[in-house]
Amino acid sequence: MECVQNLRYKHLNLMHLLKANIVEYIKSVSNTYEEEQRKLRYNEDLAKKIAETEAQVALVAAEQAKAQEEKNRILQKDVELKAKLKRETTKAQELQSAVDKERARIEELEKLSKNTHDKVNLLLKPYHEILGVTFQHCSEPEVCLRILFHMPNGKYCVVKLTKNGFKVIKCVPMLKELDKMEAHLAKTNDFSGFVVHMRNRFLKEIVL
Repeated sequence: MECVQNLRYKHLNLMHLLKANIVEYIKSVSNTYEEEQRKLRYNEDLAKKIAETEAQVALVAAEQAKAQEEKNRILQKDVELKAKLKRETTKAQELQSAVDKERARIEELEKLSKNTHDKVNLLLKPYHEILGVTFQHCSEPEVCLRILFHMPNGKYCVVKLTKNGFKVIKCVPMLKELDKMEAHLAKTNDFSGFVVHMRNRFLKEIVL
């Protein structure tokens, strides 16, 4: 009987020990699972943060590349504008130089024209003072002179100067043998003699 009780006692002790070991094992397994879950969540959070950081780095790199591209575009535009400004400045200087040369040429022509006009007036002065003749430019396409005799009834003769010489284009009043006088003028170019002859003919016309 005592032996049976001992066996029962040992069996109970083994059962308690087994139960305690099982409980301890379950706690250990549970702690290990929780630790693994914690590590898994940590790794997932870490991976998420790494991904977010990489995305931010990529965004910053893209913005930097875009900013560099814009900077390069602005620098290129600046170079182009400076080159254009240099060309325009050179062109403006060339135009100003051309304007200055043209202004100087016009001033020389005006000076030459004035000198020529003064010389012509000096040459024509005896005709006006001695013969009473005034010379005027005519409204003709070609160069011509109008000889005005200061006589009654406005007697005058228009003579046109061409590359071939002098030609009478109008005479008021019409004189006899005017064609011969014109031919003689074209042959000799003796304009002063022509003027004297015309004046004498006009005087005869008035007397007649």
